[in-house]
Amino acid sequence: MRLFLRIFLAFWLATILMIAAVLAAGELWPASFPGERGALFKPEAASSVLRRAINTYEVRGAEAFVAEVQTSALLRNGSLHLIDPKGHVLASDGTPPPFMAQLADDAFKSNSIEVMRSALRVEFAFPIQSGSGKRYVAVLTALGAKRRISRPHFWFHLSLATLPATLVCIALSLYLTRPITRLRATAQRLAEGDLAARSSPRRITRGDELGDLARDFDIMAARIQQLMTAQRRFVADVSHELGAPLTRMHLAQALLRREIEGASSQALKRIERETDKLSSLVQQLLLLAGLEAGRCPEETMVPVALHSLCMSLIDDANLEAEHANCRVESTRDDVTILAYPQLLRRAIDNVLRNAIRYAPPGSEIQLNCRTDAVKKEVIVEVLDSGPGVPDSMLFDIFLPFFRTAPGRESNSGGTGLGLAIAAEAVRLHDGTIAAWNRRDGGLQVVIALPHRLPVS
Repeated sequence: MRLFLRIFLAFWLATILMIAAVLAAGELWPASFPGERGALFKPEAASSVLRRAINTYEVRGAEAFVAEVQTSALLRNGSLHLIDPKGHVLASDGTPPPFMAQLADDAFKSNSIEVMRSALRVEFAFPIQSGSGKRYVAVLTALGAKRRISRPHFWFHLSLATLPATLVCIALSLYLTRPITRLRATAQRLAEGDLAARSSPRRITRGDELGDLARDFDIMAARIQQLMTAQRRFVADVSHELGAPLTRMHLAQALLRREIEGASSQALKRIERETDKLSSLVQQLLLLAGLEAGRCPEETMVPVALHSLCMSLIDDANLEAEHANCRVESTRDDVTILAYPQLLRRAIDNVLRNAIRYAPPGSEIQLNCRTDAVKKEVIVEVLDSGPGVPDSMLFDIFLPFFRTAPGRESNSGGTGLGLAIAAEAVRLHDGTIAAWNRRDGGLQVVIALPHRLPVS
């Protein structure tokens, strides 16, 4: 269950229960005890009424006694019981209250009015002596103005109180969860590479724990951005610094080649190969640093025919595949999209060459292009029959210099930057790149690009 619903339901249920308890107590609690405040319950007046009623009882019986008291309006909301000195109930119009015998006995002994109070009623014991000289105790139970909790207006009152309580609970839940939701969205933007993402300024001004969390989060994000910027600047600066010595080394090699012949030329060729590798690495580092910073080497997108692009890539790739004793096949749709042509070519070419590098001899590599009309995307797939990649590393292979095993890239002639450059190039096209292992063995790399149609 979402945090918003948990907080809302907790506050809402607690509020509703409190409202219901208050309303129920108000419905059940006596509004008044007429026996304590009514004029007929003054000792003299009550005793006079009860004495007349007892005289009627001695002449006409219990029913006449009860009728006499009820006619006098002494008892509007309660019960009446007449008790003799032995504790026998001589007349009654209801259920005897608890402790009635004890209360009557106390009245006989004290010969004064005894009172017992509880939450919902008051019990009075009046000692009365009749005209014949006999002693009695009349016990009156005066109930409060009790109302029935099931009345329709109780539910109306509950509903009326629930509406503002619900609005307050919603507002409170939003107040607590909305900053967390926005902070989560900011974290997702950071994870997607937007290092400038920050919390809303309004969250920063909050003085509670959520405001502290937002401030600390922004400090963390700013520090990460500084570190990443410094790292990219370092890579770019080192690449630039390496570029000049490499250029001078190439010039020195050219001069040295003119002077050295024979056996020494083999060592010179080795130096040239290693220098070329280093030059390629520096160029790729410079390109990757620019792509990570959002700088594209091409100014604008132009219409690119994927059919022609894939044909050109396959022709070039098959020359390299012949040395690896494998071949590249293709199925492709005739699709035209808006793209940076050289950057897109490099992205697909890097993925294709990576597949050739690890393809077993005699195998076939597939380069497929198709359109997804539902998602409005163009899909470029490269499928090989190589050893694949451990599932836990399928995301990491697009990181710079990542190796699935120590020495794997160096042994295969790669620099560890090809797939990283491809991933950044695809990102600049607002696309996605992903890899997964095929069921029959090998790796499948999928590039999904928005199907932007060129404007006529």
